[in-house]
Order: sequence, then structure tokens, then C-alpha cells
Amino acid sequence: MITGHVTLFAAAIAAFALCMYVLLDGFDLGVGALLLLPNDEAIRDRMVGAIAPTWDGNETWLVLAGVSLFGAFPLAYSVLLPAFYLPIILTLMALGCRGVSIEFRFQTEAWRRFWDKVFGVGSIVAALSQGLILGGAIQGVAVSGHQFSGGVLDFLGPFPFLVALTTLLGYVCLGAAWLYLKGLNELQSFAATTLRITVVLFAVVVVLTFAGAVAVQPQLLEVWARLGSLLVLLAVVFLGLLCVAVVQIGRRGDALPFVCVSLAILVLVLGFALSVYPTIVPFRISYSEASSASSSQGFIVVGAAIVIPVILGYTILSYRIFKGKVESWSA
Repeated sequence: MITGHVTLFAAAIAAFALCMYVLLDGFDLGVGALLLLPNDEAIRDRMVGAIAPTWDGNETWLVLAGVSLFGAFPLAYSVLLPAFYLPIILTLMALGCRGVSIEFRFQTEAWRRFWDKVFGVGSIVAALSQGLILGGAIQGVAVSGHQFSGGVLDFLGPFPFLVALTTLLGYVCLGAAWLYLKGLNELQSFAATTLRITVVLFAVVVVLTFAGAVAVQPQLLEVWARLGSLLVLLAVVFLGLLCVAVVQIGRRGDALPFVCVSLAILVLVLGFALSVYPTIVPFRISYSEASSASSSQGFIVVGAAIVIPVILGYTILSYRIFKGKVESWSA
């Protein structure tokens, strides 16, 4: 019984870290993607200023999720890593390009637009690659004898690309809502227009994604039939939150659109988790089958109990220090 609880706690830690990454790094990936649009350098400077103090710290959650998966669920790690080598490598390379470009843009004026484009393209590639991983996992990973038995290009297909587009639009919604919260004047107007458009597109592709998921993974019909009214409730809450986010644009409380979009993303993640539970490699390997020895999981749980409050502490502190509207940014 104790072992089962430890396994559940370890799974919850990995899930929590992934959720924090999606929300926090999601909005700065979205801001990065939007950086390709404005021609006005002053607006781009303020966009970078809205994420510059915190963007690199947001990626800590991805590291924590990877460590938790490796230490607590090595079987899942050994199956998922070779299945998604290419999109994982693309994600890491894109994140590296973002780190280089955001530093280099402050060291030059003549090449600043170039480095903004590198940052924007890196953000888009990272978002799409993460979507390909998620879509490929839902589509199904070839497993034989608890080992990956497919090819490195198995993740390619119409459905994973649809999920990749959904992921990118979700991040862009978060990014636009964040810029609306942090921006003033022209930047806030740009963010409001972008948010109104992308929220609609995001809602449409989410519906298409759920329809496509049934086509590639028929088992979902049984799961959703079992969830019944709960799934309907989640869908209503998701669409309702997106509607509120748009309606609140231009009204008092610039934070509400960002809060609503963030909660909508969390509802979407919850719906996905309920759809694949109790598997950790969707519809292939359960989290209990993939778990490591209880001593290893106990180490992960104890370590996370120490590390997570530290990460939360400096994350909250950094956001408090840099709260408020951004007017300009210079290195």
C-alpha cells in the first residue's frame, strides 16, 4: 500500500512539473512566436522586456519533469526517449537558440531584428516539437516486450502535426494574454487584437484535435463514454474560460484574460490526463508497470519535497520583483 502511494506521489510530481512548464514556459514561447510580427523595434523591446527577467527560470520545470520521469519511471523514459529522439533534439536546440538570441540582441542594434527572428523561430520550433511529442504519444508508440520497437519517424503524421498546431496556438494565446497583462498602449492593443483572433483559432483546433484523436486512437471512445458528464463539464468550462478571456479584454483587471487562458489550458491538460489514466505511455504502459524500485521513487519524492518549494519560492519572488507593466527594456 505504501509503495502504491509513493508511486502515485511520484507520478503527481512529474505531472505537476509538466503543468508548471506548460503554463510558465508556454507564455514566453508564445511571446517569442509573436515577436516575429511587429515591425516597430520599441514594441519588440517591450515584448522581450515582459519575459526577459523570468523566461529562463521557467524552463526549470521541464528539467524537474525529465528527472522525475527518469528516476521514478525508467521504463516509460526508455520507451519515450527513442520514440521521440528527433522532436526532443529539436526542442533542446530551439531552446538553446532562444537563449543565445535573447542575449545577443542586447549587444547589437544593426542585428537586433535578426536575433529577434531567431528567438521567434526558436520559440515556434520548440512549441511545434513539443506538440509532435504529445501527438505522437496519443497516436501510439510501438512497444514490444516493454521496449520501443518502432522507428524514429513514427511520430510523423497528420494527427501529430494537428496537435503541434494546437500546442503552438495554445502557447500564443498564453503569450498574448501575458502581453496584455504586462503591456501598455500600442503593445496592449497589439496583444488584445492577437488574443481575440488566436482564442477562436485555438478553440477550433482543439475541437478538431479531439475528433482526430478518436480516429487514431479508438480506445478513447470507451474512455470518454466512461467519463461521460465529467468530460462534457470540462469542455463547457474550457470554452467558457476562453469566452470570458475575450469578453474581459478592455475592461477593468488586465490579469483576468491571462488567468482565464491559463485555467483553460489546465482544464485541457486535466482532460488529457483523465483520458490516458492510468497509463504513462498512453494506452501502452501504466504508471505502475513503468515504476522503478520503491527506494528510487522514495528518493525522488523526498528530493522533490525539498526542491519544489525552493523553485516555487524563487519563481514567486522573481514574479513579484518584476510585477507591473513593462515600458522598456535595456540590457
